[in-house]
Amino acid sequence: MEIGTTSNLKPKQLLRELSRKAPRVWDHIKSFRKAKGKDLPDWPDWCYVPLAAGYSIASDIGPAEKILFDPILNPASITALATWRVSQGVYRFDADLFNILIDQPFEGNLPCDVLKRLPEWCVYIETNGLNIGEIGIEGFFAHLESDANNGRTELRLLCINSTGFNMPLVLHLGDWTIEESLQRTRGEAAKNAKSFNANINLPPFGKTTVKDLSSFFQLPVDKNHVDVITPFLQLVLYLCAENADIPVMPNHPNTRIRMSGQVDVPKEMRVWTVGERIGASIRKYRNEEAQRHSDRETSATHASPRPHIRRAHWHHFRTGPKTGEQKLILHWLPPIPVGYEDEQDSPVVIHKIKSPRS
Repeated sequence: MEIGTTSNLKPKQLLRELSRKAPRVWDHIKSFRKAKGKDLPDWPDWCYVPLAAGYSIASDIGPAEKILFDPILNPASITALATWRVSQGVYRFDADLFNILIDQPFEGNLPCDVLKRLPEWCVYIETNGLNIGEIGIEGFFAHLESDANNGRTELRLLCINSTGFNMPLVLHLGDWTIEESLQRTRGEAAKNAKSFNANINLPPFGKTTVKDLSSFFQLPVDKNHVDVITPFLQLVLYLCAENADIPVMPNHPNTRIRMSGQVDVPKEMRVWTVGERIGASIRKYRNEEAQRHSDRETSATHASPRPHIRRAHWHHFRTGPKTGEQKLILHWLPPIPVGYEDEQDSPVVIHKIKSPRS
């Protein structure tokens, strides 16, 4: 459900700051969109503009050592903000659903096709104080990148914090695990860093050069690195799930593309509630479970296993003809009751019926 508009939230502030520091940035973005598939090579429709556009614009603004790690004028920020600007959707999760998702482990390979069904080219997700180490994250942008050099697909996240240093997180997408994705991302970063010798002052590394960071990027990925990005990925995947609890789905901005490739920019942000109904169901169950637990303590027997809740998890399957193109469908399964004797003793589960996404 769309719950209102506001001009004071963090992403809108960043958008205004970019407009102030680089007044011509939107004209440059229009030029890239107009040249898509004409004067420039084409790129997939699920990508608004590639990161190459951000690099081109940033290089016109100033020297690399000043721009590359500027919180607003760096290529990652320019690309994320330009992509978010054409929809300006802010996604606000129910607190209980949010906590379940960020604590949920991720198993198996990345569902890349599902990520191509983000509700908008770029979304901004509020994170309720989720931390990366000791750094509190206010929210993050999420969008897809099609690398201009090799066509590689990436999920790019830009985490916004109060320190002034916006933190990019990147996953190279393919039929592999998060760990392998991060290793591939680091390998590419190490290769790029070796050819770039600008001086920087980057927390937590201090004064150094981009080239000297190549040894850091070559370190193996461990469980801590996977644990950092997994909560953010889970929130993004939920927005892509077929059964996401978003009462009114936003219209994707690709439905508003003109012949020139341009997209009208909304005047205001739109804030969307996520998980309002399932969150209420979770809280209802927890209250009832507290009472059931009290009743079992006074009349417990050991004849059968204690009822419990199976933790939330993803379920995916493919639809379509056996010999033709199939579509990967992702469903989020909330905590499921196991071992309850009858329906009256089990939690209430809301089954939402909605039209399939295209």
